[in-house]
Amino acid sequence: MRTRLICKFAASCLVTIAAMSSMGATAQTMTHEMGDVTFDSTPTRFAGSNWALTESFLALGIDPVAVPEADGYRVWVVEPELPAEFADLGTRREPNFEALREAKPDAIVISADVAMAYDKLSAIAPTLVYSIYNTGSSEPAIERAETLLRNIGKLAGKSEKAEEVITSVNARIDAAAKRIRDKVGNDAKFAVVRILDEAHFRIHGTTSLFGSVLARMGFANAWDGEVNGWAFHNGDVSDLAKLGDVHFAYVEPIAPTVQSRLFDTAIWKAMPFARNGHVYTVPSSWTFGGVLSAARFAELLADAVTGTPTTASGS
Repeated sequence: MRTRLICKFAASCLVTIAAMSSMGATAQTMTHEMGDVTFDSTPTRFAGSNWALTESFLALGIDPVAVPEADGYRVWVVEPELPAEFADLGTRREPNFEALREAKPDAIVISADVAMAYDKLSAIAPTLVYSIYNTGSSEPAIERAETLLRNIGKLAGKSEKAEEVITSVNARIDAAAKRIRDKVGNDAKFAVVRILDEAHFRIHGTTSLFGSVLARMGFANAWDGEVNGWAFHNGDVSDLAKLGDVHFAYVEPIAPTVQSRLFDTAIWKAMPFARNGHVYTVPSSWTFGGVLSAARFAELLADAVTGTPTTASGS
């Protein structure tokens, strides 16, 4: 009897040790902008507070369980496509806590612009803060987007997939750059602009996502003036006049009435880039996106400059 009890006790200890070893093998501590979070197992159900995070989950083959402003994502980000089912997370600035709780995420990832909700979100699921934009850093946005993807990949046990995506993105950017060089040469200078109305424009600086893609492609950015924390300049017509004869790429969407009124003005027609036919329409690409938005922008810019559409523009 005593021998059997000893054997049972020993077996129980072995099971306990094995369980603890198993937990130790999968547990990991993730450092983020507001501290550390330890996970006992690899999370599989993710929610993100903005579209760059949503896009990054999808790039890794993860269907997020909650998405903010899905209709806006489909207009501004476009791809990758959203999954068929997910909870409505509310807006990107004001998450719907009840919907998020019902979605039962294993992990929530946010950016610093909603960090004031960190404690409330952490009460629902472990929450991490990773930001690409408005960080006070001079690091190019595309590099921060790559870091974000690597962090999510590490958390989700998909580090190899993250590296595959980054390699693919850079190959797409390189191929787009070659198409543009073949058309306009190596020394082309670009201005990348969002047209808000006939008198107001967002001109993207060198560390913005679009600006850092231009740099990676080997092209100069025409705007070297001041930018805000989001790496763009809120400009007017006088700022456009300073650009000179550059390659002017404006990114959709833009209201048709705004476009027609602006392009019909004498001052627009007098701009060197307009006079010389160096104006290009770039279909929807998300200004504040992740690595896939970067590749999409590069390909759509090449499509616009060369007049030869690729799959990025739906051909």
